[in-house]
Amino acid sequence: MAVGRRLFLGAFTAGAVTVAANGTEAVAVGDYTDYTAPAQFWTRSTTAHAVTAVMAATSGSGAALNVASKNPQTSALNVTGVENARGTVKITHDGYVDGSDADGSALSIDLQTHGVTDQSGGTAAQGIFLTATTGATKGALLVLRNNPGLDDFVVKGSGRVGVGIGVGDTPQSQLHVVQVAPQAASAILAEGSVRLADIAVEPSNAPADLGGGSLYARNGALFWKGGNGKVTELASA
Repeated sequence: MAVGRRLFLGAFTAGAVTVAANGTEAVAVGDYTDYTAPAQFWTRSTTAHAVTAVMAATSGSGAALNVASKNPQTSALNVTGVENARGTVKITHDGYVDGSDADGSALSIDLQTHGVTDQSGGTAAQGIFLTATTGATKGALLVLRNNPGLDDFVVKGSGRVGVGIGVGDTPQSQLHVVQVAPQAASAILAEGSVRLADIAVEPSNAPADLGGGSLYARNGALFWKGGNGKVTELASA
């Protein structure tokens, strides 16, 4: 039977034993091992991971992998991938059919404030930030799919937003909302006022194949443009 070999370049502590396999000096300091960076892990295996961290305990607060940084000028963790059919970061939550993981999540973000232990001060950091520094993506910026055949929520690269549209469909407006369940009371519910700003150009009612018409305001008056192109003033300014 062939035996695969992996090369490890770095330093780690296993119990009370410190190992430095890349010629660097590693010194145990408390619970940590201080070594000369970089520690490098690599493999040419087509089936094995370069690094696998397993937490065998079934209780407690310890994590399989804990990453912390004291440098405010750069990220604590950098991930780069060249995938063409998978996510650069793949998160799988292995849930429980009895629903006991109702308070769990596949991704949890806590925006804490440095040096604050209560809610007396809040950080100004952004929760999720997405940009395209080398040019706008031709794909979607965000896709949420939970119901078969639907993009429950999608933000296209063009900035158009779809709610309840078909998988891969293009939103027909800046915001396109589909009433998926016929028994639903409405497609949009606003518990408060809805304001229509004056438009500069009369709507075209496009796409025409969807029928219906357009409701809009001009010079403070309310208008309806029907499918036949007729404009009716519903309320004066």
